Amino acid sequence: MKKIAGIVITFLFVLSLASCSGVSQDKFVGKYELSKAEGVGISLTQEQIDSMKALGLSASLEVKSDGTAVMDFIDEQIEFTYNLRKMTFSHDGKEEKFTFDGEKIAFNNEGRKLEFTKVS
Repeated sequence: MKKIAGIVITFLFVLSLASCSGVSQDKFVGKYELSKAEGVGISLTQEQIDSMKALGLSASLEVKSDGTAVMDFIDEQIEFTYNLRKMTFSHDGKEEKFTFDGEKIAFNNEGRKLEFTKVS
């Protein structure tokens, strides 16, 4: 009986490792807009981001269910892939870690911070 219990516990442990991020792809997929930006001595408030958007200077992120994402930054599009298990976005062989709280995707790399809030 102890051997069966050990096998079951090991199996459950392996399953928990397989989905270690705990982020559901269904919740992750969607459209996001820039809601915070900090770096190189600059910090944009939501009011400043809204003013830029009114001038046509916006940043958005569309996360797709096929494992890809597209960032549209002032009419320039950058394509990414993402890995929910590792919690990374990849572009040109470089990986960038992110966090996701169910509503916001946040990047924090070398003092640069970007946060995107889900809009749909």
